[in-house]
Amino acid sequence: MDENLKEIVKRIVEEIDPDRIMLFGSMAKGKNKNWSDYDICVLKKGIENKRKLARQIYRKLFGVGVSVDVIVETPEKFNKLKDKWFLVYSEIAKHGRVIYEK
Repeated sequence: MDENLKEIVKRIVEEIDPDRIMLFGSMAKGKNKNWSDYDICVLKKGIENKRKLARQIYRKLFGVGVSVDVIVETPEKFNKLKDKWFLVYSEIAKHGRVIYEK
């Protein structure tokens, strides 16, 4: 895991204590370019307001020095939606890498 990714994981874990964090997209596939961002899926049980939690994560990641896109979901909903080929959850389930798990 590169230093940027370690810092991203550290900050997210400190801020919200997630159940799992997954990297997906070009970084997970090893097809990233210099300008590629980090696509991160954060799973946490009991989320009541995904947008509020995502904003909290983005604030914590401010100043990390790289571009990060975050998707926040509950593990239960992720598992329900991961087989829907037309949703991003399918891509995450097939090609994503677990980079943190409780």
